[in-house]
Amino acid sequence: MNLVLLLRTLRFLRWEQIAYRLVRIAQFRFYRAFPRLTSRWTGPQLPAPEIAPDAVEIIRSVFKNFFVHLNTPVDKHDQRLSDLISKRFTFLNRKLEINPIDWNRRYESHLWNYHLHYFDYALWSARDFAECGDERSMKPCRELIDSWIEQARVGRSDGWDVYPISLRVVNWIYAYSLLADRYNDGRFLERWRASIHSQLDFLSRHLEFHHLANHLLKNIKAMLLGGLFFNQKEWLSKSERLLWREFEEQVLDDGGHFERAPMYHAQVLTDFLECYALLKAFDRVTHRVEIESKLRAMSRFLKAMSYPDGTLALFNDSANTEETRPEPILEASRRIVGIDHKMFPSSFPQTGYYLWVSADAREKIIVDAGPPAAAYNPAHAHCDLLSYELWLEGRPFIVDSGVHGYGGDRFREYCRSTRAHNTVMFDGREQSEVWGTFRMARRAEMTGVEVESDEQTWSFRGKYRPFYNPRLVHQRHIHRECGGDWHIEDRMVSGFAERATSFIHLHPDVRVELDGHNGLAVECSTDQTKVRIEPFVAESLKIIGGDESPVQGWYFPDFGLAQPSKAICFEYRVRRGEPFGYRIKRDL
Repeated sequence: MNLVLLLRTLRFLRWEQIAYRLVRIAQFRFYRAFPRLTSRWTGPQLPAPEIAPDAVEIIRSVFKNFFVHLNTPVDKHDQRLSDLISKRFTFLNRKLEINPIDWNRRYESHLWNYHLHYFDYALWSARDFAECGDERSMKPCRELIDSWIEQARVGRSDGWDVYPISLRVVNWIYAYSLLADRYNDGRFLERWRASIHSQLDFLSRHLEFHHLANHLLKNIKAMLLGGLFFNQKEWLSKSERLLWREFEEQVLDDGGHFERAPMYHAQVLTDFLECYALLKAFDRVTHRVEIESKLRAMSRFLKAMSYPDGTLALFNDSANTEETRPEPILEASRRIVGIDHKMFPSSFPQTGYYLWVSADAREKIIVDAGPPAAAYNPAHAHCDLLSYELWLEGRPFIVDSGVHGYGGDRFREYCRSTRAHNTVMFDGREQSEVWGTFRMARRAEMTGVEVESDEQTWSFRGKYRPFYNPRLVHQRHIHRECGGDWHIEDRMVSGFAERATSFIHLHPDVRVELDGHNGLAVECSTDQTKVRIEPFVAESLKIIGGDESPVQGWYFPDFGLAQPSKAICFEYRVRRGEPFGYRIKRDL
């Protein structure tokens, strides 16, 4: 490891992140070496703590009536439930058959294993049993719950990491609440309830203060739900205090989440919505007007980052996962905090996103022009300043590459790099000093944004400095003419660089061919539209698709999905103050 790079990274962190990381590493090593230290959490815990009066009924009612995002019609899970019976599991678009499961073993990737331990399938099975009376999937699900309780050990199993505990106990409490007075095996329910309590006790003593951000929020949500479920006053007091502290910090004034990734914004919005709905049902909420106003602002941001086909903009670490589908989350928001009569704005200056949408909503551009991430948590940040996504004729045309996974492989490096985004790279240098799977040392810095618009035209100007040269300033001007053409004009307004590469990433459905009359122009078409991309002052052109070394020309709409796509790369020799760029001409 490069010590200088590490020090450059550490200077952005909060003291508690460093301190708690050292503490947590030491704790889990001790747990692995001395398993008896963990017996209070993994040993027999019977009789199980009692549930708070009316907690099951209240949680069940809130779940059914408000949590639209968790109530996909059961028949949509038929294949998953069938796979569960056959011990087949599909996560991150990768299916494995595992029979029997060793809960202390890691299958596939770390993230895949986390999904195995989340027990989303417990909620599917409980809903299937409660709504349809079908016990076929509940039987294998019960066997998996029992085997997890029996086998999984702290320090050896990924399932005892605090993040998967946080997701699993929420799934288990919701599932338990759906089953409690319908499932006849009282001894199983007591074992299950005892394990939930033990995991929550462990979680409450090992909160992820070394990560903070969305990880800590998942911990808080689980502890809050556990406190309501068991009427555990210490958990409730601690979780409520931390919840509103994080609500104040993590949600910016424009409604965006401070990690600035649309997918994580969707996750965080669902977490806050669920917590608020449950607290309101248990009559534990004050300041309702302020809280609901902020939640509606978060919903407007999610709507702005969404497209008509139900997908998300893929800036930073974002993927189109089932749990972050915008419309069910927005419907849940409408039920929990009421219908929002405001339109989403065209500028989110604190989060750093700027957009224009045509009157018929068939054309849309979103530009990323904000800080890479929360200063102390850049784990999900990419080198994508002044990058954009563009929809034409109701379909994706120019896209962000997205994120493939968190495995530390060649795709991870690529997804975070400047060349994976629709922006400019000077002299082959990255915008920010990204390294490892989640690390970022020195960062690019935005220095200004100006936006003007009307119904037919839009003008955006943004400037930033890359991490390696504070004197170098890149300015981008994106302009839509009333006829529908787009001009992307770049300048190096100060500093020095010799060469620049401008990248344009096309959706896999877009066909590409060279314009026979202009060797550096490119014709791009779909079934709905056709455009010509014409560079100005470019010296050369490359069209790359699905390359492996270096990785270029890939599109990742969801975790684990890698689709070859075309990347247009224009090369320029740059001089200070002189424009370079390209035009996107419509209706050939």
